[in-house]
Amino acid sequence: MVSYVFRSAPEPPASRQWLAHRFPHRTKLVTDLRQRIQRAPNPITASPPDPRHFGLAVERTLALDLCVTPPYPDLFARLPADARRILLTTAGYRPHPVEADQPWIRTCGGVLAGRLFTVGSLLTDLDHVLRQLQVASPDDAHRKLRAPLRHRETLAILAGATRAARPAFKEFWTSYLAGFRDALNSYGPVVAAPVLLDGLRVADLIAGTTVVELKTGHLDDTKQFHDLVDQVLTYALLAPPSGHPVTAVVIYLARYHVMARYPVDVLAADLAGAPVDLAEAGEHLGTLIRAEQAPVATA
Repeated sequence: MVSYVFRSAPEPPASRQWLAHRFPHRTKLVTDLRQRIQRAPNPITASPPDPRHFGLAVERTLALDLCVTPPYPDLFARLPADARRILLTTAGYRPHPVEADQPWIRTCGGVLAGRLFTVGSLLTDLDHVLRQLQVASPDDAHRKLRAPLRHRETLAILAGATRAARPAFKEFWTSYLAGFRDALNSYGPVVAAPVLLDGLRVADLIAGTTVVELKTGHLDDTKQFHDLVDQVLTYALLAPPSGHPVTAVVIYLARYHVMARYPVDVLAADLAGAPVDLAEAGEHLGTLIRAEQAPVATA
């Protein structure tokens, strides 16, 4: 006789458990998002070859389009000077004529979307390579990146993957131009990949005092919606103590042509069932996340 042992799913980390306990009425936000999706035009059906890479590339493309000064400064600092110059000029940035501490600035408009997506895709690939190399300094990164950047076969493969994703990107870009770009610009200056809690969390964008979470994929089940709620709550609570005053959150579901904006205090109170001390909640959540990231002592 064969016996089976069914293992229960691992317990979520303490920070996720606390969020679920502190904000138990999250179905309010999930229901609102579902209703917005139902009222929106038909969703984008195009499927890129690598959905995860595509989502990151679109995020970087929008950052290149929205940021006056180049986004991802830490990543650009690790690129060899010639590669950095080519990517920045391709994305529409030019050397700043005055400001030495901001050597590059967007001085030309109307950059072709395809060019921006090419740079956004390459930044995604280069970031992945750098993580694999585990470089310790910009100088180390400069040396180790020169080989892959000069390898014709590698570059051809990357270019081919970008071309394969362009039909899907074209649909997303068309939707983005239909009011969503103007909305994001209206919130204020855009910061890409703001580092929260000393790098333990990184949001997609902050526009003015609005933290933005971008999704390009499908939302097929309730768990995905609940994960999304945890993300936006985490970023909203951790941003102020990390030096980013935040008064609202935006959930941009690009595949569904949906952009929903919520004041942080109102959203937190709705999901908690009562007014929330945001500073206290952010401090408590940060403590839990730091404890989860601490190394475990072994005998």
